[in-house]
Amino acid sequence: MNLTNIDEAKLLISHMRATFETPSGKEVLKYLEQSCGWYESIYDPVNKDRILVNAGRREVVATIKSFLELSPEQVVALVKQKE
Repeated sequence: MNLTNIDEAKLLISHMRATFETPSGKEVLKYLEQSCGWYESIYDPVNKDRILVNAGRREVVATIKSFLELSPEQVVALVKQKE
């Protein structure tokens, strides 16, 4: 999937919203927030490698939330910025 293409970004956003804006989808997102540590610090004073693992887990939820909040144009711009 090429998210620098506005049509593909629109399609993915449409699918994300169809999935996560339903009552069932909202429950799944709540579960992902809990299981991916969305409300917890990523810092681990004992295991520094764990910080990277925790950040990666949170990135899953951050990506979903971004697609639910941003316009297709904003998604395309964000993807292009990260390239």
